[in-house]
Amino acid sequence: MSKREKLLKKWLSNPPTEVKKNEVLAVLDYYFSGKYENKPGSHIVITDDRLKDDPRCGPMCDFTVPIKGGQKVKGFVTIQRKK
Repeated sequence: MSKREKLLKKWLSNPPTEVKKNEVLAVLDYYFSGKYENKPGSHIVITDDRLKDDPRCGPMCDFTVPIKGGQKVKGFVTIQRKK
């Protein structure tokens, strides 16, 4: 199991209130390589068709991750895996 997979497993079992931005970007690089944009300072926007069924995503299959202070992700949203 890779470091990113262990990190994601840890987050899913015990959702943190804040996460370092570089940890989130490492996980996004693994699961959404080339499908996200790191907006300077305030947001990370993920755009992927795999998100289309998630009610938290926008009409363009986009999901916005807010950044706090340029270094941490505010809160953490758990995405449930489909069985």
